[in-house]
Amino acid sequence: MNEAGTVGRLSTAVIDALRGAPADGMLVDLFRLPRAAGERHHLCTVETAAADKVATTLLEGDAMIPASYELLFHVGRYFKAQRVALEGAPFLDVIPVRFSIADGSQPHHLTLLTSPWAYTVYRS
Repeated sequence: MNEAGTVGRLSTAVIDALRGAPADGMLVDLFRLPRAAGERHHLCTVETAAADKVATTLLEGDAMIPASYELLFHVGRYFKAQRVALEGAPFLDVIPVRFSIADGSQPHHLTLLTSPWAYTVYRS
């Protein structure tokens, strides 16, 4: 818990820029990356839900360890399920986002804004 009395939390939200709405049903994998060379550690897989509208919690409290992490957003699978007409293989299939958490007592919220052809990620 930090000085403001809040518990550290890692959350994500995905906005479907094509529809202008939260992405319902996108798979997101979270990994902790080792400090030395080696295998990454899978922490969880979640599926976003429109009911979450704002955020899907990935880590909270004691699980918020200062480290490097990677999120994999499965956008190709999502847009295929949305029946978006794409010629051939999807331009974007899996979007990897690597980031670090220095202070596990702070909130970290990452938002992915994506279409089948472009994306941006930001922390709020």
